[in-house]
Amino acid sequence: MVQYCLIIGCGLIAALLVCAKRDFQLLISLGMVFLLFMSGIFWDVRSIEDPILGNWLMTLNPLAVLIDSYRQVLMMHQAPDINRLAIIFAEAVLLIGLALLSHRRLHYWVAKKALVS
Repeated sequence: MVQYCLIIGCGLIAALLVCAKRDFQLLISLGMVFLLFMSGIFWDVRSIEDPILGNWLMTLNPLAVLIDSYRQVLMMHQAPDINRLAIIFAEAVLLIGLALLSHRRLHYWVAKKALVS
């Protein structure tokens, strides 16, 4: 559910940005590659020796928290950190609310941009 809400929120914001300027499409794809390498797919976030750096990485990158949670459940047979997941869920719900408010206020402009393009 947390990942689903995060995808919806980011997708709505990305749709609005791409509609505003097509150049955001390239920036979004580059940002996704950056998040892929910073998220802990290829390495374990918990293997970072500096706990402050690991905490900052988990705080700034919600994908790192999600991937670490999957790793904890599937590989370590442990429960995920519910507090971190709750923070990510709250951020995702806030992002969805912000995106829906933006779409509601800008729906005429978005429709005009879609018809012109």
